[in-house]
Amino acid sequence: MESVRVKPQKIPSVITWAGLAGYGFFAPFSIAISQSLFGLALAGFILFLVFHPDRRRLVFPPALLLILMAVYVLLRFLSMLTAGTDPLAIKEEWLFLMAIVGAVMFRDIKNLIRVLDIVAAGVILMGGYGIWQHFVGIDLYHGVLLDRMSFGYRAIGNFSTYLTFSGFFAETWIFLVPAAFAAPTRNRKLYYLAASQIGLVCTLFNYSRSTVAALVVGVVVLLLLIGVRSRKWVVMALLLTVAAGTVVSPDLMSRFKTTKRSEFSTLAANSRMAIWRTTVLMIEDHPLMGVGPGNYHQKYIEYRLNRTGKDLSHAHNDILSVAAESGIPAALAFLALWLAMLHYLYWGYRKCPEGFQKGLILGAFIASVVFLGMAQFEAFFADEEVRLMLMFIWGVGLAVLGNMKASERLSEIA
Repeated sequence: MESVRVKPQKIPSVITWAGLAGYGFFAPFSIAISQSLFGLALAGFILFLVFHPDRRRLVFPPALLLILMAVYVLLRFLSMLTAGTDPLAIKEEWLFLMAIVGAVMFRDIKNLIRVLDIVAAGVILMGGYGIWQHFVGIDLYHGVLLDRMSFGYRAIGNFSTYLTFSGFFAETWIFLVPAAFAAPTRNRKLYYLAASQIGLVCTLFNYSRSTVAALVVGVVVLLLLIGVRSRKWVVMALLLTVAAGTVVSPDLMSRFKTTKRSEFSTLAANSRMAIWRTTVLMIEDHPLMGVGPGNYHQKYIEYRLNRTGKDLSHAHNDILSVAAESGIPAALAFLALWLAMLHYLYWGYRKCPEGFQKGLILGAFIASVVFLGMAQFEAFFADEEVRLMLMFIWGVGLAVLGNMKASERLSEIA
């Protein structure tokens, strides 16, 4: 049997793809392993750039996005210096590199499909474990019993918090739905659809109100963009899954019923409204540079309106968290980055020809909408597991944009 030989110039590319595939599989399982594998991919990518024979042919993300990322990171860095906080407080900002690596590498659709197949496998395996947790109530990884609900238990997978679990699976399953619509083969359509449905069930069995509310918005936007007629069977599957999950999860409905009293009343010590008002007081006192990354917990204790409330490390809103920690300019850069990304993804979807890549960029757009919706009530941009998968998804969308840009160049030459 002949051994497979890899040409030396191909080694950086092989390392990068191996790291990306490894990340895709282990992302639902372990943040340590998945980030280590992304680190391997990043090392391979640097070598790929150094030894690439014609770097001018590579298509990077739009310059505006790179500038906004750089400005946001710079403002976070300056806030850290001003406040004198630990540099590790902004360690998650390196995750932006996943979007850049993906934008360049994922243009190879053949290899991207292989990576997505591996991502779907990880979602199915850990999703199945999460469903098992819901009915059994045991966290094997941490060796603890899960929170008991009226029907079953709150699934968390291997993650340390249930919100990380819900955020990760929410963005992943909604991304895979349009990919299933447009997948090149029937078997792959069913495979991606199965992974997405398992992810959806896990999300429902997590009982997170903000996640479910954001998913409802995402499904509505999806229906508006794709049209119900051509996707009736998929839409029905989604709605039936949501309906069934809601019916068998009375705790989820009861949590929504008490939302007005528990979250939007300033009288409740731990309500979102009380947290947001406290955060606004911080911003008013530190408008330019904020209180410093990592200092929110300490300052919240000083500023909180109700002394019986919990000690919190974030504002339960990504935009407010950024403004409180790093100042209003950083929050504006953060918001501008989001608006620019949504613009590029939506524009790409509208202009992209029918086919698999159109489904991918639609998935990236819808997943971004869902993430942004969840981020209005949680702090998912500071949650490395959830944020790194978002950067992976952004990389897929930006790669489709890169292919569109390359096609325009070729048509101009012709």
